[in-house]
This record gives sequence, structure tokens and C-alpha cells, in this order.
Amino acid sequence: MYKVNDVVVYGCSKVCSIKKIGTPDFMRKPQEYYWLQPIGDAATMLYVKTEHEDKMRCILTEGQADELIRELPEMEEMYDSSNKVRDREYIQVIKSRDCSEWLKMWKGITIEKMRKEQDGKSLNASDESNLKRVQDCISSEFSAVFQTTKDKIVDRIRHSLDTNLITL
Repeated sequence: MYKVNDVVVYGCSKVCSIKKIGTPDFMRKPQEYYWLQPIGDAATMLYVKTEHEDKMRCILTEGQADELIRELPEMEEMYDSSNKVRDREYIQVIKSRDCSEWLKMWKGITIEKMRKEQDGKSLNASDESNLKRVQDCISSEFSAVFQTTKDKIVDRIRHSLDTNLITL
């Protein structure tokens, strides 16, 4: 069970602080809930039943996030040549809340984007959408971990990818 003030990832990409554990006043049945406040959004409160804590995980530590970024150049990229297979795979990856898989997905789409740009083409709309989704997942969590902006996280990961992919 999580505790008050723990920072968690809820759902696919919501980074939240646990503000309270208890029964909200507006509930009729006495059931325990986590009161989650998304980081950077003081006006929003999410209520999650404590029995659904499997939809949450603790945020990474700075060391874990640093290690993932260091490992990124050696990670195998994730990009299936079949649009249907790739879309199904990416849906599962986003839902997994697994940062390592998110980075593999980001890397795979980025490599494909670079290949297409070399041929004067662009990514299809589905890949562009998936790239934005995975960037949001990672940048939301990593910006909370490193206490910086999402843009700086995206730049840091792009830099890690670009320096490794120059020989494409």
C-alpha cells in the first residue's frame, strides 16, 4: 500500500502525489481511496480506490532514470514493419507503464522517422501520434524525477538518440 506524499505514475502517464488516503465526503459507501493530485495541476484531484493500486507504480528514482537514459543507445528499438502489429504493440507498451519499453518505442519510431526523412518522406499519422504519446509518458515522469521541464527531458533524450544514430 502506498503512503501519503508518495509520488506515483497513475494510468499511462499521470504523475501524481498522494495527498490523502480515505473516504471522500461525496462517497456514500465507506471505501478507501487514494487522493491523487497530478504534479503541476493543483486544480485537479483524482480518486482511485485502494483496491486498484495495480494501476499505479512508484515513480522512478533519479538513479534509475539516469541509467535508462545511459542504456538508451544500446537498447533495441521497437518498430514492427506491419502497421497493424505495430499499433497493437504500441498500445500495450503505453499501458504497461514500463519506462524501458517506452524508450524502446521512442527509439524505434525516431529511427523510422530519420529513415523516412532521408528519403524525403514523413511518418504516418499513427506513428506521429504514438511518438507524441510516448514522449509525453516519459517526459511527464522524468521531468518530475529530475525536477525540470518536459521540454528539457525531450531534448536530453533526443540528444542521446541523435548522437548514437548519426551513422544511420
